[in-house]
Amino acid sequence: MNEYGESKALSEVREWKAACARDVAGLEIGAAVRKRLRDSAETARKLGFLPADSKANAIACVAETGEAYEA
Repeated sequence: MNEYGESKALSEVREWKAACARDVAGLEIGAAVRKRLRDSAETARKLGFLPADSKANAIACVAETGEAYEA
């Protein structure tokens, strides 16, 4: 048994992961992946990250669903 208590950072990560799981709990895997991709793209846009200029080495679709990534 670990003699040290769980760190605040680890507790926050566990809470975040649980919230993410609840967010897509009722969705099928394909819909859950699409939701995560949309959410990630929106967050990246809000934070000012731009899509890569060259898509030559980029993955074109999600393996689980065959859905194309949004640019």
